Amino acid sequence: MFVTAQTQEYIDLSREVGDALSSLGLDVREVDGILTVDGARIALNLVTRAHPTPADLRQLAEAATGHLPTVMVADRISEPGRHELRRAGWGWLDRRGHVRVWTPGVRVESPVLETPGGTRPRIENPWTTVGLEVALAALISPGEQVTARRLAPRIGRSVGATHEIIARFAGVGLVGPITKQPLLPELFWEAASHWPDDGWQPIPVGLAELVAAVGEDIVVRVDERAATLGGARIPAVGDLPARCYVPTAGALRRAMRLVDRALPTRCWVRQSPVSWLPENLDHPPDSAHPWRVAHPMVCALRLARDPARGKEIVDAWGIAPGGGP
Repeated sequence: MFVTAQTQEYIDLSREVGDALSSLGLDVREVDGILTVDGARIALNLVTRAHPTPADLRQLAEAATGHLPTVMVADRISEPGRHELRRAGWGWLDRRGHVRVWTPGVRVESPVLETPGGTRPRIENPWTTVGLEVALAALISPGEQVTARRLAPRIGRSVGATHEIIARFAGVGLVGPITKQPLLPELFWEAASHWPDDGWQPIPVGLAELVAAVGEDIVVRVDERAATLGGARIPAVGDLPARCYVPTAGALRRAMRLVDRALPTRCWVRQSPVSWLPENLDHPPDSAHPWRVAHPMVCALRLARDPARGKEIVDAWGIAPGGGP
C-alpha cells in the first residue's frame, strides 16, 4: 500500500510534499526522501492515488499499520475525503493546492501558496451555466464518458464551449483526463454546492394562475412534490408551496407582476439556472397537471443545497451516483 522508501517514486513524492511546505515559508531540507522541516526530521509513509473517494481513504486508513505519519498524495482530495484523513490522523497533499502534515514537530494544514518556480497554474472556474449543464448531463448518465461530441448536442451548446468546460472539470479533478469518466459522488456534491438557489420570488396565487400569467408549457416544477414523482420519499409535500423554474427573464417579469407581499405565498418562482432543463418524461403535462416536472436529478441538486434536511432527503433517496459524500 505504501510507496517503498528510498525508491525514486518515494523521493519524488517526498519532494512534492517538501515543496508545498516550503511555499508556506517553512525551512525544508530533503535527503533521500527524508524531510527536515524547521529543524524537525520527519520520515513519512507516503501513499499515492489519482482521485481517491472518501470510501477509498477510509479503507486505506483502516488497513494501515505502523507508527510513521502518513501523507496521501493525490491530484484531488474532496472535503469529505480530507475529513476521513483528518479523522485517521493522516496528512495529504492535494495537488490542486492544499497540504496537511500532522506529526510531532510539524503540524501544518494550509493552502499551498505557490510552487518553487512561481505561482501555481490558474485553473478556470468550471461552474458557469454551461458547466452546470455539463455536470447535470454527466450525472444523469454517470456510466458514459464525458466528451464534448457526446454532450454538446444534448445540452444545445457548441462543441468548443463544451470541450473547454470539460477541460476545466478535468483540471479540478472532477473528470478523468484520460478515462473521461466523472468522479463520483464528488461531482454530484460539488454541483449541488454550486447550484444557484437564491432569488426566489413569492407568488400569492396557485400554479394554475401562475401558468395563465406567464404562458403555458414553460413552467417547470422543481420542488419536493416533483422530487417525489422521481422517487424521493418526502412526507407532507402537499402542504408546501410549489417551486417552479421559468426559462427566461421575460417570463420571470410576467410572474413578478403577481407579487403582493401582503398576501400569503402560494408558490415560489425563479428563472432556471440552466438553459438545458431536462424533464421527468414519466410525468408529462396532462389536463390534471398542466405543467412540466423537472428531471429527478435537477430536483436532487436543488434539494442537496440544504445541508440539513435536503441532504438527508437526497441520501435516503439514493439518487446521487456513487453514493453519499
